[in-house]
Amino acid sequence: MRLLALIAAALVAAGSSDVDESAFRYTRDLGAASSAPVRFDPDAAMYGHARSGFPDLRILDADGTQVPWRPEPTAAPVAPQAVALVARGSRGGTVSVVLDREVLRPVVDRVELDVPDRTFVGSVDVLGSQTGAEGSYATLSRTTIYRLRGAVSAESTSAVFPLTDYRFLLVRAHGVSAITGARVARDPARAALTPVPSTSQQQQEARATIVLLDLGFPRVPVDEVLVGSSTPRYKRLVRIEGSDDDSTFAPLAESDIARFGAVDLSRVPVRAQQRYLRVTIENGDDPPLAALRVVPEATSRALLLAGGFRPPFRLLYGAADVPAPEYDFAKLPAAATGVARAVSGTLGAETTNAGFEEPADTRTFFERHDWLIQVLLVAGALVAAVGGIVALGRRR
Repeated sequence: MRLLALIAAALVAAGSSDVDESAFRYTRDLGAASSAPVRFDPDAAMYGHARSGFPDLRILDADGTQVPWRPEPTAAPVAPQAVALVARGSRGGTVSVVLDREVLRPVVDRVELDVPDRTFVGSVDVLGSQTGAEGSYATLSRTTIYRLRGAVSAESTSAVFPLTDYRFLLVRAHGVSAITGARVARDPARAALTPVPSTSQQQQEARATIVLLDLGFPRVPVDEVLVGSSTPRYKRLVRIEGSDDDSTFAPLAESDIARFGAVDLSRVPVRAQQRYLRVTIENGDDPPLAALRVVPEATSRALLLAGGFRPPFRLLYGAADVPAPEYDFAKLPAAATGVARAVSGTLGAETTNAGFEEPADTRTFFERHDWLIQVLLVAGALVAAVGGIVALGRRR
């Protein structure tokens, strides 16, 4: 019986992974503290060496078993929901309203305010309470709000705060005449932005500042570019272009940046997945912006590993022809993935997979030597031309 058990165990071990490791050019370790679900953010090298969307990514656990993975699920958005204003007041230039979200209330992270003023720049403090009793409110956040018209047209009347299920929200607004309505919402698409590692080169032209950002690898996602400065007041046009070869650039975004008073419009939205970003700031006849900072930023695109597998894990990627994996884990609802108890994984250094084998070249001789076809075509044309000249000479 013991011999049969050993044979069975050996068969399970031998069949625990159906991954042909020789197809993958790159590998690296992923450390984790437990067998709970693991989340990690791909780095620039992984974006650059894997195929877009990671269809060639395979993950093995410490026993060599293939580990299902998926993009980390995010909380479903909550569409804006109107809430009742149950108390209003104004004192010393501060407008206060209490919002009652009533008994059934989802977790939210922002309140959208109706402000009647045509133009304004102000700020909003948001506090929360479960009971609404005086003295029971906890401070959640302070947010700048504004509505601008003219040379700079922009509007933001949403106050953002950490996720909360407080029933009552106390809103104190400064710099506005009134708050006439409000809606609460949750928008996971507006996740926190973090800097994307990059190097930069800056040069001045006659009427512009040009900053070249190098992200190190192609396909690295960037969602916004922060253009910050210590200059106290300015309004400049910014153009962003992208390239993978630092030679041919394509336009990606164009927007005004501005700073004056409490207004700070320093971020340019962009959808970029190129290695190089060229940021051009039009200065006109004004001096270049002082203490200029140009920083690419992106939201998290973390991947989530299924729980129940033994760390450390090993990542394999960089395969040209393997199809995308299909896991039940990728089809489960977010609540069934264990994402709420996920632990953070630590990526090790990328190395070349020692077992990698170059795939056989299945192209025909002429597909591999297409230049030869061009030579033969040119030679044929020359022969035909010479033959035509000889024939013409004979007719004469």
